[in-house]
Amino acid sequence: MTKKLTARLTTAVAIATFATALSTANSATAGEFAKTRYTTPLADVCPSPFIIQKDWLAQAEQGPLYQLIGSGGEMTSGQYTGPLGSTGIELTILEGGGGLGMGDGETAYSALYMGNSKAGVTPHLGYQELDNAFIFSKRFPVVGVMAPLDIAPTVLLWDKATYPDGFKSIADLKTFAESGKGKIYVSTTKRTFGLYLVEQGVPADVFVEGYRGDGENFVTNNGTWLNQGFVTSEVYKFEHGNNWGKPIGYLNMNDLGYRNYTGMLSVATARMEELAPCLAKLVPLLQQATADYAKDPAEANKVIVDFNAAGHAASWWKTAPELMAYAAKTMVETGIIGNGPNATIGDFDMDRVAEMLKLVKPRFDERADPDVKPDQVVTNRFIDPSIGLK
Repeated sequence: MTKKLTARLTTAVAIATFATALSTANSATAGEFAKTRYTTPLADVCPSPFIIQKDWLAQAEQGPLYQLIGSGGEMTSGQYTGPLGSTGIELTILEGGGGLGMGDGETAYSALYMGNSKAGVTPHLGYQELDNAFIFSKRFPVVGVMAPLDIAPTVLLWDKATYPDGFKSIADLKTFAESGKGKIYVSTTKRTFGLYLVEQGVPADVFVEGYRGDGENFVTNNGTWLNQGFVTSEVYKFEHGNNWGKPIGYLNMNDLGYRNYTGMLSVATARMEELAPCLAKLVPLLQQATADYAKDPAEANKVIVDFNAAGHAASWWKTAPELMAYAAKTMVETGIIGNGPNATIGDFDMDRVAEMLKLVKPRFDERADPDVKPDQVVTNRFIDPSIGLK
């Protein structure tokens, strides 16, 4: 055997040995970070499994939940279950979306009362939006106990080449409407931020309703339209594909005055005292997991990528590793995941909550408690003020 061949074989064996060792190490350390990081004993105060209902399919915005388990969980259709660190309980994360992770017509907040019919369980916590918490305060009253996202990722986006000066204000949107250059494509103007923009004086006829995550109107109108989207998703997708592949500008709804909390973890008001002993210990872990995800999202991101690649969310729902990395980085850079005006992650700014109540109260109908107060729909009762992004 020649020296060159011997050297090649030695190198090949070394590489194979290293790969085997790495694979073994990765297998041995699955979920190890969670086990060493999240150690508060919960078995004496929390149900097991503790069930959290998401409002949509697995994506980066929900990364902190997967952080609590890490890569050591079990993937099945519509859910991810595993040990919540070394706390002594199991955590189950349920997929959202009516007709997807939940039954037709079901929502994350209705599930807190009537259950998730597809999964056959009633979750302990569910995702909720602050505006809807007020609007449904009689039919499905909930209390938000922690806000993983300090700023909602909802944006209006545009083609930078078409609109190099961009849009920064309600006044800019009014000017755009008056120009007749294009339309603003949104899901609806009957509620949420779409209605807010109309109420602020943006002409109703500039809006086209029906947006469902599609880019067809944006592309077929050659970028002259403004499009609803998420800074964590559509901005990246339009810049890297979506039959577009060109630079995108965007404006967050938060910067236009609609300072909603989305994805806030909420408990049914009727179960608050039942679950309070658990929440007192669990919420600080949720805070810490959010800070940990912001610092290093790699493990949780891979769980989400693999979960979706296997079709456990929906056959058509995929989250490329590059998209996940972009989303996690963007959320930190833009303050979507952040401490807000103080040094604490996950808490609620009560002035901002009161501001949202003032905006949505004129829309109240039979679903709402007409006398609802801010501290009835959110609380900082369980928040540890010492936990935040450093």
